[in-house]
Amino acid sequence: MKVLVVYAHPNPQSFNHAILESFTDGLKKGGHIFEVVDLYGIGFNPCLGLDDFAQFNGGRMPEDVMEQQQKIAQAEALAFIYPVWQWGCPAILKGWMDRVFSHGFAYKIGEGGQLEGLLKHEKVLLISTTMGSEEAYRSGVEDAIKKIDVATLTFVCGIRNVEHVFLYAAATDARAREDHLEMAYHEGKVF
Repeated sequence: MKVLVVYAHPNPQSFNHAILESFTDGLKKGGHIFEVVDLYGIGFNPCLGLDDFAQFNGGRMPEDVMEQQQKIAQAEALAFIYPVWQWGCPAILKGWMDRVFSHGFAYKIGEGGQLEGLLKHEKVLLISTTMGSEEAYRSGVEDAIKKIDVATLTFVCGIRNVEHVFLYAAATDARAREDHLEMAYHEGKVF
């Protein structure tokens, strides 16, 4: 399977980067083809600007958006690796989604204002590290975050197979970190 991996963490020495490496090692072992888009590494501009609304008037999308859309179009599946910050994804990733999952590419508005998803990828996997414990997230926070995932990726974009894996207490539990690295490798291998 051809997988586009979107990575969002500013520190190349972070645990999230170790997760990225484990996951992509698993993808290699599983025989998958993949490309990594490091949003901080490429200096992606997450700010939705006036030029981003060109698609509503038949205009041309900005080059950086079209480049990302081309990568998505060539992939059979998507994976996102990022930390949970303030109960959501980093702003750079949210901005990437706002700009790249645009009207006419990821969705269209049909009769009666109904959204129709245009992306037909086989699956999406989100891998998020957390500072908080599993108990803290299972108290309702995890469900809220997953509802946003489904709203964006399924309801808006049309991708039916969306899975979100939380790697709890990544900043505070050394044993958990070892388990998380193994899990990331496994998720890549069986992707």
